[in-house]
Amino acid sequence: MIDFNLRVFIAVAKMRSFTRAAEFLNLSQPAVTHQIKNLENTLRTRLFVRFQSRISLTRSGEILLKYAEEIGLLYKKALEEIQETNNRVAGDVHIGAASLLGTYFLPTLLGEFKKSYPDVNVSMLVGNSKEILEDLQNDVIELAIVSEPISLPNFKVMPLYRDFLTVIVYPSHPWVVRKAILQTDLFGEDFISREVGSGTREICLKALELPGKGRPLKTVMVLGSTEAVKMAVIGKMGFSIVSRLAIRSEVEMGLLKVIPIKGVTMARDFYAIYRSERNLSVPALRLKDFLVEKKKVLYQRDLPT
Repeated sequence: MIDFNLRVFIAVAKMRSFTRAAEFLNLSQPAVTHQIKNLENTLRTRLFVRFQSRISLTRSGEILLKYAEEIGLLYKKALEEIQETNNRVAGDVHIGAASLLGTYFLPTLLGEFKKSYPDVNVSMLVGNSKEILEDLQNDVIELAIVSEPISLPNFKVMPLYRDFLTVIVYPSHPWVVRKAILQTDLFGEDFISREVGSGTREICLKALELPGKGRPLKTVMVLGSTEAVKMAVIGKMGFSIVSRLAIRSEVEMGLLKVIPIKGVTMARDFYAIYRSERNLSVPALRLKDFLVEKKKVLYQRDLPT
């Protein structure tokens, strides 16, 4: 592994954030700050200009980043040649995923991958799609898994998973005794919404639009996470619309009920994105191939029962 100080420096320099670098490296933010200070003391120069919550590289930082990336690339090539000689796949692979899949889906899948490649260490950044795609473009990660829209002209895009959204209510809600509800039923009930910019929010609002009527849902609460939304529904604050992936445990325990909407299907596709097979490290290439093998199972076209 390249010098740890350099590894920390590269992460901060590319992400332009001590907080996100700490998350990426699985360190505390003070630990990241300490490593950067050590490096600055050793080199006797400032590497970053800090202004409020934003940082940028100094000229010295730009020079160090150039050579640090070259050192990292040479180390990776040497490691891959050694592994090829010994018929062994090992090393680190960094990926990024949208919050939904990164929380509720990929951990199990990556555990399965790890059984096949025990010497490969997978680290995953979880965040919104915009941040993850920026990390991919900046070569912080090798593989990104995000939903539409995607506008990266020189990247490979592979369909991976189709996610379905559903209405959820608490177990004693009047809708539970019905086989399905009508779309118009939604507009008279208290709705618990995700925040503006949430992919879940955008998809459900688009799917439920009533052309020419302009009738909004009766939003009584806006929350910033799926977990918060689920707890509000369990607490009988209203109904919501979430991914089926996110509610499996609560449905099995009887805390939430799924309600079909007659004639309405809400879905979104997730994609695996990378520069090219040639640009992927050996561990990342093996992970990409693993996802290709799983694609037929993962990319579901029909609504699950």
